[in-house]
Amino acid sequence: MRKQIIWVIGALVILCIVGLTVYQTNATTSNPELKPEQIIDLVDVQYPGQHSEPELSIENGEPVYQMKVTQDQGVYSLKLNGDTGQVIDLTAIEKTANNQEEDKEKQEEVKKEENPAEENPEADDPEPAEENAEDKSDNQTAENDAMLTHEEVREIALKEFPGEVTDLELDSDDGVYIYEIEIVNGEDEASIEIDAYTGKVVMIEIDRDD
Repeated sequence: MRKQIIWVIGALVILCIVGLTVYQTNATTSNPELKPEQIIDLVDVQYPGQHSEPELSIENGEPVYQMKVTQDQGVYSLKLNGDTGQVIDLTAIEKTANNQEEDKEKQEEVKKEENPAEENPEADDPEPAEENAEDKSDNQTAENDAMLTHEEVREIALKEFPGEVTDLELDSDDGVYIYEIEIVNGEDEASIEIDAYTGKVVMIEIDRDD
């Protein structure tokens, strides 16, 4: 007998919950904050063109108006929040011939940018490559003219680690010129590498005598 009473009470509770949910859903569906006329006004301002009548539905517990908008570019499906009028989704359903042609031209331009060799077959010509090599050589010469002097590099190194410079050499690693400086300060020693053109400290290693 007691089990039957418990079952009856449980069933009543479930029915109450279901009834309340249905009531809230119906209330939300029938009473969004914005009316269809207000939604149409919002759409006219943001997306001028021909449009269908707003259809109200519930998505994730919120009222949503859905309608189709026809413009020169094509037909779009539009979803708006029924309480705020905020655009939730805008999807292109159909594009006009002109719009499709524009998309095709944009795709061709992207392909040309990604594959410039197809547009300019002379890019594979060995002669321009030789000219590029000469240009690089000229640029390298210009860079050599701008290379930092030993005194400039010495000042940069001493700012990083004060002391007596015991060694200063110019070295090249894969075409990158680096000054290697050794500095002694009492029992401490430092090895510093500096870019020969920019003066940037590439590496500093300090050996302190504890």
